Amino acid sequence: FFFFFNFFFFFFFFFFFKKKKKYIYIYIYIKLMGLTYKDTHIFPKTSFQEFAFSIINRYPNPFAPHIKSVDIISRKLLPNGEGKENKKLMFTRLIRKIGSLPKWTPSFLRITDSFILETVIVSPEKQLIQSRQQNLDHTHYLKVIEVNKYEYIPNGGYIKQTSDVEFISEVNHKIEGDQDTNNSKKSMWERLSSRVHFGDAIERFSLNSYNKRILKSREGIIWKLEYYKLKQSLFNNSLNNEKKDELLSI
Repeated sequence: FFFFFNFFFFFFFFFFFKKKKKYIYIYIYIKLMGLTYKDTHIFPKTSFQEFAFSIINRYPNPFAPHIKSVDIISRKLLPNGEGKENKKLMFTRLIRKIGSLPKWTPSFLRITDSFILETVIVSPEKQLIQSRQQNLDHTHYLKVIEVNKYEYIPNGGYIKQTSDVEFISEVNHKIEGDQDTNNSKKSMWERLSSRVHFGDAIERFSLNSYNKRILKSREGIIWKLEYYKLKQSLFNNSLNNEKKDELLSI
């Protein structure tokens, strides 16, 4: 279906804009740049401190059973640019997860383990959290770059999440037995033909399944928020009980 759609779309551009080659090049550029996903979400009734805790301690949670391990690679304080005392925290972590691809993908791509590199910057002064995730393995077949921004809105007492995701596949439809592995030698038309086939299928599958994944991800963040609030409540109650015991012992 997607092949015929792209075939019709291309010839529509060719016949109607054949004297204006720039439109053809615009079409080619769009086809070679991959698919994108943009979304916004609101986390209501939370503070920046609570939300920052839930992001930093995001895993493990019951809504992310596919996450098997998280290792902190680096952690450092950066200047905020608004004073020596104001700092922002930046940390990088390596996430190992398990996943599956559809049966029509080549067998060597259907691996169980996958690694993701995530960088998070927490700015308490600006009450802003920024994160970037990208897969490290099989990037030629599918590269997923996810950028999130979590901004605290003090007037409403909520967090606004803005997500931008790119799905880029450079694979062609001759994966098995293809002698020409140097994609840079291929013409733009050959690369376009490749993307209309298998590359488009991989990107569309990832885009369609991403909506479900981001819903689970947000449920995991909400679960961590509730966990943090419960932990703080128990801690405050224990402090109050200790103070009561001290007053009774006087």
